[in-house]
Amino acid sequence: MRLLLSPLLFFFSFFGFAQEKTNNQQELTNKIEVFILDQKLDSANYYLKLAKNDSYKLILQKITNRESATYKEYLDFISINGDKSYIKYQKISNFINSYVTEPKGAKINLDYVEIKWLQISELRNNGNLNEASSLQRELENYVNKFNSKDVNVLKVKTKIKTHLIVMYLIEKDIKNGKKLVLECLNTAKELNDKELQIMFLYYLSDFLVEEGKLQEYIDVSEESLELEKELSRKSPFYYSTIEHLIDAYVYKGGNNEKVTLLINEVYNNTSRRIHSYSLYMELLSRLEKTSPLMLAILKKFEVKNVPELVSKLDILTNDLNPNNKFRYIDGASRALFTHGYYDLAFKYKDKAIENTKKIYSQDLSQSLADYKTEQALKVKEKEITNEKEKTTLYSVIASLSFILLLITLVVLRKINKQSNELSEKNKIINKSLKEKELLVKEVHHRVKNNFQIVSSLLELQTKGIEDEKALELANEGKNRVKSMALIHQKLYQNDSGLIDFDEYIKLLTKELSSLYSSAHNVKTSISSENMMFDVDTAIPLGLIINEIITNSYKYAFRNDKENNLSISIHKEDNEDYRLIIKDNGPGLSDDFNVKKTKSLGLRLVNRLVKQLHGTLKQTNNGGAKFEIYFKDSNTRQLVN
Repeated sequence: MRLLLSPLLFFFSFFGFAQEKTNNQQELTNKIEVFILDQKLDSANYYLKLAKNDSYKLILQKITNRESATYKEYLDFISINGDKSYIKYQKISNFINSYVTEPKGAKINLDYVEIKWLQISELRNNGNLNEASSLQRELENYVNKFNSKDVNVLKVKTKIKTHLIVMYLIEKDIKNGKKLVLECLNTAKELNDKELQIMFLYYLSDFLVEEGKLQEYIDVSEESLELEKELSRKSPFYYSTIEHLIDAYVYKGGNNEKVTLLINEVYNNTSRRIHSYSLYMELLSRLEKTSPLMLAILKKFEVKNVPELVSKLDILTNDLNPNNKFRYIDGASRALFTHGYYDLAFKYKDKAIENTKKIYSQDLSQSLADYKTEQALKVKEKEITNEKEKTTLYSVIASLSFILLLITLVVLRKINKQSNELSEKNKIINKSLKEKELLVKEVHHRVKNNFQIVSSLLELQTKGIEDEKALELANEGKNRVKSMALIHQKLYQNDSGLIDFDEYIKLLTKELSSLYSSAHNVKTSISSENMMFDVDTAIPLGLIINEIITNSYKYAFRNDKENNLSISIHKEDNEDYRLIIKDNGPGLSDDFNVKKTKSLGLRLVNRLVKQLHGTLKQTNNGGAKFEIYFKDSNTRQLVN
């Protein structure tokens, strides 16, 4: 027994010594890193002599001795220390400003871009918005030196747009922010860059939260995790995406088992554990007092109740940046409130408010205003730079062309004279053009008035007609006149010479509805946004719509049912337009041929469709459906 015990004692003693030695080496490395970040290079050098030889020690030696460390080595050093919660990021940022200078060379340095992008992101997350925006401008200036046709450059230019996206998010400018995210996401898909796609899916989920689209938020986060499976290593957004999913499932409720698995994954990663405490608070705020899961969480942290857990985790989260610390405090407040500790909950809510005030060192609105001004000035500065370059070039040319100055002056005089003459002619032409525009408007106005006179005459004539068929024909003629008059009224009111057909159809259906309102109640839906046509297209198209709608009112609608009418105009991919008019009436007979009809109205529709170089198709599907493809004036001219 003694013979066996002695080797075992030796083994465990040796193992313990080796473990202690490893721990001592890690502590030594941590100490050297802190000395470097504190700019205490003599102390760092002293302890480097005691450190074991490996590749990381060589990086530390290069940095300490101010030797030419590569940007990749700087990135490794910054990434390793950026994950350490006990190191304030401002120290790392100061280190970058002191050591990492902008590289020279004709090719973009991706490691340098990654260092600066990380620095901007962390400063922004820590509330240093002005400094982050200033560094963003410098990074953009560097990246814009290179050609976007280079795939790596295009990827980088897309990636660094995240700062502007977050600024939109802070401002709650959902429209512009989401638009930019989707543009960047499409670029990432075109480049087939999975990691870039994951990044912009993460930011897209932030905007979906603001829009209150919970299921889309969950779907986007799940899509992101599916993409993670295709990567050889987890992206920097992996755990952040998991945290998004946890928030969503906790809010949705009924997913405690999945939430627990996800939180455990964050907790079990030592570098991310500190972030899991906020997630536990979120979960506790949704659990009942007697929930087995709540009791399991209390047992996990060896506490008796929620206040003890909050107090314990409050200390453990001291190294979180202000934004993440706010998230923990806010979650703790809600968890305390849920479980009935109201006084303590309000105290933590006050702490959350106080923490929010400390997030930004200067007034947030001023920072945002400054950033917007910078964005506007960038364009102006570029224009000024170009103008200066042009001025310099012109000066050189003028110096070299001194001998030809006299000839140039003679030519310029002649050109100036011609220019003055041309200017006078232009004035005359512009005056004439304005007169013609006024004349055209007056013509449309008079045409409209003439149509209204004709319509009024027809109105008077109908009063003396007793024959129902003749009266119907007269009313149809009057409606056609009104349809054309409405076109000219819109032209008279619009300086562009185009008719907004969405507005036109609404007015036309209103006119027809009032005419038939005594007989039928019709629910009308119109889809024709941004459809603008000139008079050559508008008049035949207006008459077509008038005829088909009139046909629906006459034959499709009854008082004993709900009557529906839908009208839509959309532009197809082949530059043609598609008009669909559908009612829910009995439809036309199965043997009906729209091209051989004897109906005056439908014969008129056939002719007008041909005039628009179009095709007409009529079907019965829960009512009569007219589908017309047609071309606008420009396309018809090209065909001709």
